[in-house]
Amino acid sequence: MNWMIWLVAAVLVANGLRLRHRVTGLRRLASPPAAPAPAGYAPLTAEDAAVPDRVLRAAAEHARRGGIGMLDLVPHDLPAEQALDLVRNVDPRAYRKNRFGMGRGAGYAVLVDGEGLARSGIDPRGGLDAGEMGEATARVRFYVDTADMAVAPFPATDRTDQRRAWLRSQALDLPPSLTLPRTLYGTGGAYLLVLSGPLIDLWAGLGLVLLYCLIPYLVFAGTALRPADLHRAAWLRPVRVPLTIWRTLRAPRSRWERRLIERREEARARYAAEIEAGVQRYLGERRADCPWCGSRDLVRHLVTRDIVQAKPGRFPLDRCRGCGHVFQNPRLTPEGLDFYYRDAYDGLGDLSAELILSSTTDDYFRRARLAERFARPRRWLDVGTGKGHFCRVARTVFPDTGFDGLDMGDGVEEAARRGWIEDAYRAPFLDVGPDLIGRYDMISMHHYLEHTPDPLAELDLAAKILEPGGHLLIEMPDPECPMARLLRGLWLPYLPPQHLHMIPLGNLKEALETRGLKVLAEQRRDSRRGADITPAAAALINLIGLDVERPWQGARPPGPARYARAITAQLLAVPVVGLALAADLLTMPLQRGPSNAYRIIARKTDA
Repeated sequence: MNWMIWLVAAVLVANGLRLRHRVTGLRRLASPPAAPAPAGYAPLTAEDAAVPDRVLRAAAEHARRGGIGMLDLVPHDLPAEQALDLVRNVDPRAYRKNRFGMGRGAGYAVLVDGEGLARSGIDPRGGLDAGEMGEATARVRFYVDTADMAVAPFPATDRTDQRRAWLRSQALDLPPSLTLPRTLYGTGGAYLLVLSGPLIDLWAGLGLVLLYCLIPYLVFAGTALRPADLHRAAWLRPVRVPLTIWRTLRAPRSRWERRLIERREEARARYAAEIEAGVQRYLGERRADCPWCGSRDLVRHLVTRDIVQAKPGRFPLDRCRGCGHVFQNPRLTPEGLDFYYRDAYDGLGDLSAELILSSTTDDYFRRARLAERFARPRRWLDVGTGKGHFCRVARTVFPDTGFDGLDMGDGVEEAARRGWIEDAYRAPFLDVGPDLIGRYDMISMHHYLEHTPDPLAELDLAAKILEPGGHLLIEMPDPECPMARLLRGLWLPYLPPQHLHMIPLGNLKEALETRGLKVLAEQRRDSRRGADITPAAAALINLIGLDVERPWQGARPPGPARYARAITAQLLAVPVVGLALAADLLTMPLQRGPSNAYRIIARKTDA
């Protein structure tokens, strides 16, 4: 069994080298200038951060020279465990280059462009606890164009008691209410593997423990980060790691966490009353014909559950044998849509949604590049824009185009505050669309039509709004994907109960042609959005009970039984998701034909 010890040792060294590479990406602040700090920057500081004025002057000058809108200041003596948390979750080089991600940092002090900070609405007076500082760092990034982090000469503090809040507030764990945060889960797993070494082979296992102790030296020796407790963190690591995990989990609730709990408990009372009245009332009348072609030849496709939020309910999907259209039948009522959308993209789910939407910029670029092949839009309307993440990226491809957004949630107004769109329409498309006729030469609908009660009416209106020669860009799930048949209700693009319609590509092309829109290009494999099997495995774990604090899971706060269920789900997550990831890596290169999404662009004819 020595091979297992050697394998663990190789993984430890490889991970240590990976983390060291990240640490070496941190830059040191230059000496502060003699002149006053450049105007236009304001600091956000944590309540336990003592940042001298000379350091803030040096940071402002560093930011001004580099054209940096947001600069996170990392204490040069950051304790080893905090420093490891930082580089486990952030690659400074990638962070510096990424214009579209969330804000990240050590959680002590951030220097922000004054205009961006003002638009964010975040109070810059300081005195934030670790959770508040983490969330502010994550959010303020959306109001500036560039960000970086630098090592600065000011002292750090022991933040073990605030570690849990910091990890959750930056959306480093999904969902953010996990009983055992992902970072601690990985740390604890590695620790248990190392400690099992001596049980397999005494001397080789003790060598593995010694290697485990030396890893902090491998990561930090000779770098800009010089943890004050490096020697203790290294040589006492077998004792300190479990103690730190215990202290992290058992720490008193921070001010930020207490506010989050208050919001959850307020939501719990509301959800309890709604669920007690029965969620079946949120389903309307079953229709006897296909909403796409009118055929009455329908067959039950499958019955699904809410695999993302795990709210209660069952949602039947029917399939039309005539045209292949798949639709929710019976469909959710407007009250039902409100119930199941609530806290998914806003409210309690806001920070998690931001993380997901900020991490799919490659998809946004591919959409924009397809449009770039055929159009140079003057004015672009993004329907179902959310908070405008696509527009934020597309503006870099089309710098001369004016982008507007439409959505029913308040996120569209937030997109305007961030400067990602110009005009924000917070209303149903069918309500305000008639007032927009002739104003746009490009309309996009990305993963929007499947959410709408009447997609054909949406297409009718889009065709009317577009100027002759204008373009319509659509992306949506592909129900003809082979993985949909294999994974069934766990196939993430079904996204029950939010997705009301699954439209085959041929049906959409025919509908566009009928409305005077000539299809110019379609993409099926090139529009794939990630893997299929791994999200299905994650959805299965989620249904078992990963997030113990969901307010819709019961009228009372969670007790020991639900915590035990959540921990069981997390223990299952590593083997189940690991096997699913291996399956995706093996099968994705072999997959042919439709993927989990398709993308299409069409031009309105002159007629």
